[in-house]
Amino acid sequence: MSGPWDGLGVEAVLLDADDTLYDTRTAMHRAGAAAAQALWPDADPDRLARAGVRFRDDPEGHFAAYTRGEIEFDEMRRARLAELAAWLDRRPEGDWWDAFEDAYEPAFLATLEAFEDVRPAVAALRAAGLAVGVLTNSSGDYTRAKLAAARLEDLFDVVCSRDTLGFGKPDVRAFHEASRRLGAPPARTLYVGDEVSTDPLGAADAGLPAAWLVRDGEPDERGLRLVEARKVPVVRSLAEIPDLLVGDAVRFGPGERAR
Repeated sequence: MSGPWDGLGVEAVLLDADDTLYDTRTAMHRAGAAAAQALWPDADPDRLARAGVRFRDDPEGHFAAYTRGEIEFDEMRRARLAELAAWLDRRPEGDWWDAFEDAYEPAFLATLEAFEDVRPAVAALRAAGLAVGVLTNSSGDYTRAKLAAARLEDLFDVVCSRDTLGFGKPDVRAFHEASRRLGAPPARTLYVGDEVSTDPLGAADAGLPAAWLVRDGEPDERGLRLVEARKVPVVRSLAEIPDLLVGDAVRFGPGERAR
């Protein structure tokens, strides 16, 4: 049988972290709402209930600016908090950052959970003789804290982050340097992640074989067209990754196969 990367001789696998290894979305939603309630209990209750969603959505794009190297991690987080405060109609009254962190971080880390498919998938990849690492746009210190909270800190050969590399996804250099640190050339390093532009498309454009992880719902049509054009398969679980390396077909959407 032949797989989607037959003949490429995949030697290593790089995984995205947030919402690929652990459920960052849910943890941010809950922790953001709890922290906003603690800081601004007299704010609009409907907006307080949605504060975690707003904080994660980052409508002003501060995380993207951090990824591009325009601002530092702490500056990015403070800017997101300032936007959230303005949305809640809270006027500046000193520095809210420490109070927010005191409420947010314990709630976030206590809520963060690894997806059940992570350890079995990594074990299967290792059994096949592959090195396995992480490439994330988060910071190194924060990623280590999240891996520890999700009880995955012992699992990976390398953990590459935006600040440890000096550049973030989808910069070609991020994928190439992470592959080098994992000990494999980019063309033989499979990359798997959930953010279509940043992860599978960025990896494919950097010359890596890639897969798009869509855990919930249906892939959007635009994303499907983009990944299909690059022959990037869609997977619903990390459990599918070991099989893709030896499987005989690649699914791009319900009922569809790669050609």
